[in-house]
Amino acid sequence: MANVDSPFGLKPTDHLLGLDWSSRTMRCNIAAADGTATYIGDPVIIAGSSDTAGMCPTVIRATLAATNRYSGVVTAFEPNPDNLSLLYRVASTLRYCQVVVDPFVIYEVQACSDSVLANTTVGLNGIMIATHSGSTTTGLSGLELDSGAGTAPAADATYQLLILGLVNRDDNDISAVNAKWRVLISLHSFTTTGGILGV
Repeated sequence: MANVDSPFGLKPTDHLLGLDWSSRTMRCNIAAADGTATYIGDPVIIAGSSDTAGMCPTVIRATLAATNRYSGVVTAFEPNPDNLSLLYRVASTLRYCQVVVDPFVIYEVQACSDSVLANTTVGLNGIMIATHSGSTTTGLSGLELDSGAGTAPAADATYQLLILGLVNRDDNDISAVNAKWRVLISLHSFTTTGGILGV
């Protein structure tokens, strides 16, 4: 059975400690000086500044390569009163967003179409890859779990994601590309200096 190729970045679904992840978001801003369009599901990093009131941290989309930490994932953008249908952040515009920053949140992510990931992938570390552009229609990220197009999963603590298992759904086939996997951010800004090494 073919899996649907429909990337969405990182989608929070669960919590490692059994808590409600949805109450653990932080109001942040993306500054007008940032020239990268940002989408729901994009991982971000706190950029060392804030809005003019000093209340909302400024974030930028995180660098996807190994060793770069994530502070969280964009889950929503505040409405733009000039365009209420705009579901993503246009490049070089100020936009406020909600970011899930809890390091124990579990996410769903789609693997890219380069390779099929076997059950032995569970317990390894992975990185994200920009195989698709974000959708200006749905507002969703185009990022995916790299299955080998650039860097295949491995037991490497410098990779940002720890792969916990296949998403348990009838329409999710482990034997086909674009399978959906459950992951934890293992290289998180709000945890200790070392990453979580795969097994």
